[in-house]
Order: sequence, then C-alpha cells, then structure tokens
Amino acid sequence: MGILFGLFSLIPSDLYRKHDERRMNAMDERVLTVNEIKPSFAQIIMSVLSAHFRNGFRIGSPIELLRFRHFAAEIFGDEISEADDELMKFIASCGTLFDGKVYVISPQTVARIQRELVASFADGAEAIFFQAFYDKHEEWLFPASVVSVDILKSILLKHYPEYTHRKNYVTNNIDNKTEFDRIESEIIRVWGDDVLRSYSWLAANIPYIPLEKIKYVLAYKEDFIRNSEGIYTHAKKIDITKEELSVIADFVAKRCLTNGYVSLQDIPLGEIEERNFDLTLMAIHNAVFRICLSDKYDKNGKIITRKGDILDTISIIKDYCRTHDKCSFNDLLIFQEELVGQRTNQAPALEAAYAVLVRIDRDTFLAEKYVKFDVTKIDNAIELFVTGDYLPLKSFTTFVAFPYCGQPWNLFLLESYCQRFSNRFRFDTPTLNSRNAGAVIRKSCVLSYVDVMADAVAKAGVLYEEETISRFLYEKGYIGRKITSRAGEIIKKAKTIRKRMG
Repeated sequence: MGILFGLFSLIPSDLYRKHDERRMNAMDERVLTVNEIKPSFAQIIMSVLSAHFRNGFRIGSPIELLRFRHFAAEIFGDEISEADDELMKFIASCGTLFDGKVYVISPQTVARIQRELVASFADGAEAIFFQAFYDKHEEWLFPASVVSVDILKSILLKHYPEYTHRKNYVTNNIDNKTEFDRIESEIIRVWGDDVLRSYSWLAANIPYIPLEKIKYVLAYKEDFIRNSEGIYTHAKKIDITKEELSVIADFVAKRCLTNGYVSLQDIPLGEIEERNFDLTLMAIHNAVFRICLSDKYDKNGKIITRKGDILDTISIIKDYCRTHDKCSFNDLLIFQEELVGQRTNQAPALEAAYAVLVRIDRDTFLAEKYVKFDVTKIDNAIELFVTGDYLPLKSFTTFVAFPYCGQPWNLFLLESYCQRFSNRFRFDTPTLNSRNAGAVIRKSCVLSYVDVMADAVAKAGVLYEEETISRFLYEKGYIGRKITSRAGEIIKKAKTIRKRMG
C-alpha cells in the first residue's frame, strides 16, 4: 500500500479541480473511454481496483461503490466528488468488464499471455485449450486478476479476434477440423520416432490439451493401438511388409468364405511378431486388423467377419463344442470372451454347451459318446421324485435309484439329461446358471416357468410380499438370486390360483 501511495503522491494537487471542470463539460452523459479520461484520474481508479478489487468490482452495486470511495480516500487522502453514476462509468471504462464485474488486467499480464500463446503456435501447436492453459499458469494468472477460465477466454478473444475461437479452445488455423481431429494431429506432431508413447509422456509434451481428451482420442481413434495399460502405438509404427499383408488377406478371405468368421489368433503372423518385439501380441493382432483388414471386415473381440455379416455367437460356440470331446466351463467363457469381448454374461456359453455337450459337474462338459443314458429307467427314477407336475432341481437329494450312465450322477448331470434326453421331463429356469437353480417339469405340463413359480407360491401359502416371495423361491431353488424382477407378476398369478383353490 505504501508503494501505491508513493507512486501517486506525484499527482498534482489540483487534480480534482481539473477533473471537476472536465466533468462539467461532459453533461451529455455519453459513454466515456479510457482515452477520454485524464490519465491521472484513470490511474487513481486503476490503483484502487488493483489494490482492493482483484476478484472484480461488481458494476451496479452501491456497497461496492461505497467501498471504492473509502479505499480511494484512504490511499489519496481526499474523497472523490464524482456522482455515483458518473464514477461507475469511469470504473467500468478503466478495466475489463466480464460477467457484471470489472477486472484490472495489467498490460504486463496480457503481454505474458500473448507470449505463451504465440510461442505455442510457433512450435506448431494446432489448438490451445483454455482450461489446460489456465491450469498450467494459474499461479500467476489468478494474482493478476485473471481469476477464471472465462476471463482468459475474453482476453484472448479481445486480443486475437482473427483466430478461430471454439467453446473449449483457440486455434490460429482457419480450417474446419473437428476438435477430435485437432487433438489427433497434436499427438502425431509430438510423437517422434519411438514406437510406444504413454499418457504421461504425451501430456507433458502437449500441455495445452487436457489429459482426459488425449486419452479419449487414443481410445477411439482406430490408428492408435493400445499396447498395455496407458501405453499406445500408432499404425504407422508397425513393421509389416506388403507380402505379409497379402498372405493375411488371402487367409482371412478363405476362412470367412468357409466358416463365416476367423479368429485373430489363427492369422499367420510370419515374422511380424519378431520384428515388432516392443509390442504385445494383442497390439500386433489389432494392428494387423487395422492395417490389413478393417476396410472389408468387422472385428468383435478377436473374431473377424465380413462387413455386414451378423455374428451368431451361440452357433460359433456350438461349433467350438463339436470339436472338443471335453472342455471346462472356463474354456467356454474364454472362447466367448474372444468372440464378444466379455464373459460376465454366461448365458451364451451355457446355451451352446447344453445344446451340444453333456455337463457332468460344475466345471466339466463331455461329448455325448462318453455318457450312456437308459432313458426309460432314468425317467422312471425321476418319477419317484416328481409326483406332481414339477419339482425344483435341488429337491433331488439322492441318486440311488438312477442307473449308472458312465458318469457319477449329480444335479448338473440331471439338469443336462432333462435339457435334451428325457422323454417325459424337461428342465426350465429363469436364466441358465451354475447354481442348480431351476425345476424339472413334466413335458405334459404346459405351465410357463412364471406360472410354475406362482403355483408353488400359492400352494405353499406364502405371504404376498415381494421380499418374502423372492426369499421362498430362492431357498427352494426355483431362482438363483434372492430377488426376482417378476415378483409382482408372480403375486398376481398366485392370488388367482389360491382363489381358485378355495
């Protein structure tokens, strides 16, 4: 504060008299500009704003104006005699007006912003994102009254009207590139000769593009190929010959013609993997697809099909099962993951396996030739348990009456038998599962599975509460989870059944 006072102690003592004379000659109330204000009075205003209103002076606020007069008198030892309206106009004209506030941005601050901007564009940058620029320089922008990204944007718009100003960034190019394409160009510009680049390296070398936007472009622009977590390569960095591309194209065309699809794992790589030793096998497979096949084929997980062809996941898993005498449930899930890129939904693998193989335990499926079912004797054994139309699978607690079939009996084998081989019984469940949840139902019974559950609820006298009914169905083995989305429908049907029962 002492420095400011010393600076302005040189102001002539007749300042206010001269200022009042000028004010009397400006009664037309026209809008005043800085050039129309005597420099000494403009300095007074700007010094008060700089010292006490770094976060802005709110235009139209009587309280702000009182504070301004107080600080001015404190600094210069004399009150400003200007009327409120006139003083407000002077204040508004002496700074940068943004969002109802006046900020004093020094010429030195503007010059520093300009130097950073010009230097970046001179280095070849295509875009400077406002938020990234502000985050990098906040330590000196904020104390200089550039207290927000929006104020920075207004400064750049004022001083660089010839640039292209977008919502998130400014560029000195006048082309119509999208934000997505500009970021891609920036990544390629700084990439250099290395085959691999990390998130952190790219962020350090293009500091005016937000990291999350760099990540987004790397993930969704097909020419960028993920090598490992946070590490990418580019299609142009892959060492692959025209002869290798030709061999791969011929192989894929023949396989798709014969089978309708081909797995990336089956593609002949020759010496590609050896020459591109920096890359993971996953990255090499994806690079080969991008470079050689993407124009004519689609990729789903590791499975390649001709463009427009529909991938029949279950049929492909069935074909896989037919080529195996024995496979584990985990083998099926791994193969499914290669097909569709995920294994959390186990239904496709189970549906295909049950249609082709026989499940002999939780983890193992066998070809039919390893199981010999005596259908009549087995159905007779089931009759001993299913005295009505249906029975939860978990109610089969012993298999003493079941004839030997080449494999030890258990609930998984019984479910598999009822799925495909029984003459008198079928198996149903809300969703194929590995929890033995479901029911053995007579083929003569035409009830849907929801009807079966409603019938069981009605006959058991369970309270008509969703939580109670869900718990009953779960404990009895009709469902594999403690909550069912069909509880409301089951309650409605059960009420009708119980009313009919009297």
